[in-house]
Amino acid sequence: MKKWVWNSFWFVLVALVLYWAFKDIDFYEVYLILTYANLNYIGLAIFVTGLTFFVWALRWTFVSGSLFKGDFWFLLNVLLAGAFFNSVTGGAGVGGEPFRAHFLAKRYKRSRTSMLAYVLADKFYQVVVLVFFAIFSIFFVFVFVNISNTLKYILEATLFFMILFLGITIYLIIRRSNFSIGKLFKKLHFLSFFKKRFRNADEFGEFINKHSNVFMRVFRKSVRNRKIMFEAFFLSFIFWIFNYLAAYFLFLAFKMEVNFLVIIIVVTLGNLIGAFALVPGGVAITEVAMTLLFAAMGVDLAFAFIVSLLVRLIYYVFSLPIGAISLWYIKKITHNENEEV
Repeated sequence: MKKWVWNSFWFVLVALVLYWAFKDIDFYEVYLILTYANLNYIGLAIFVTGLTFFVWALRWTFVSGSLFKGDFWFLLNVLLAGAFFNSVTGGAGVGGEPFRAHFLAKRYKRSRTSMLAYVLADKFYQVVVLVFFAIFSIFFVFVFVNISNTLKYILEATLFFMILFLGITIYLIIRRSNFSIGKLFKKLHFLSFFKKRFRNADEFGEFINKHSNVFMRVFRKSVRNRKIMFEAFFLSFIFWIFNYLAAYFLFLAFKMEVNFLVIIIVVTLGNLIGAFALVPGGVAITEVAMTLLFAAMGVDLAFAFIVSLLVRLIYYVFSLPIGAISLWYIKKITHNENEEV
């Protein structure tokens, strides 16, 4: 399928979802609500959103140990630039991780596989905390919110895969396994992409095993230190609290007092749904999911729409224009350092 056909399909699909979700919103009412917004609370929402990147970079310095010590500013810019790639690539927000690994490998003269392990080891803590919040949120919705059978089945499937993810992850970290991932992946050698790069399936399998062993060695080293684990999980918890506070302050900006528990549930599930959407950065899907979830929890639809939209717009301010500037900065830094060498 040609790229333009695929892009057109997703554009039409997103447009239909947006129409279906927002057709009952009175946009004149939305305009009137925006006119009396308290700018101080909106400023606080912007501030705590910025703090999420600060906390993330701080956690990364703990997880990576002495490797990135003293490079907090560089790591912060790498994170922002990675957020830019996550916002412009489809799927579960994975575009930024290989990018971060690439520039870390260039600066520290390490393999991209080992740098990707450090990147994912740091992201691991953030994802695990999100999964725990998500499991709690799904159980809460099951018990206290009246939802359709279709949504119930979707949430049940999501819950199953999250618990499975936690179980497999914990097993791989705690135990050493003789499982050869190369045996599994070499079956994909028939694809033309791999045939061009590897002479046969065995060579492809050996390549996968070599890099997966390097990856798992670095990853285990990064996540098995108890002191680092405590600090990283604590900072991951703070990271998500700041995300929830951004939505909380936005409701206060419009003189709406919404239970903080409701905000945790909606922001968690909205981010989760957006992460698995096959559109760049979960654009529109996350906003729609949060709007509908807030409305299902008893929030007026117009306020639900405004807050959901503003939460995402504030994030995009950091991930797109600021992320693009960070991308330019780290390209310049690594280029100059390589020239000096």
